[in-house]
Amino acid sequence: MEDEHIIVAGLSESGKSFMRTLEFHGLPFKVLTNSKQEERQLRRQGFDNVIHVNTNDRKNWNIHNFFIREVFIFESSFALSCRFVQCCRSWTSKPIYVITQQWNPRAIYKGLGADHIVYSQNGEVGFLLRK
Repeated sequence: MEDEHIIVAGLSESGKSFMRTLEFHGLPFKVLTNSKQEERQLRRQGFDNVIHVNTNDRKNWNIHNFFIREVFIFESSFALSCRFVQCCRSWTSKPIYVITQQWNPRAIYKGLGADHIVYSQNGEVGFLLRK
């Protein structure tokens, strides 16, 4: 069976730290972005595993050619995080985690399809990884 990939979205410092943790453990992952500029920056940093999606155009949320293990969305913008949840839920029934520093969006994220909302002041969620 093909490797299952972890999807990481929302490239705050916490998200970047999480990507380094994934690399350290040798876990396959892909980075989700809706910004062409962010995509170019990630590729310059050596990440070839970038998925660019137009979060405003649901018709083009195509299912990609890989298996998804789980999804981690690091909240930077509430609206963008909501769109990432919807997009990823259309691709998989696997767990979606939203990492946030806010207390109020829990019910909204759950209603959009997130399985777990993790409150973290420092964004450290490496403990959620299973080998």
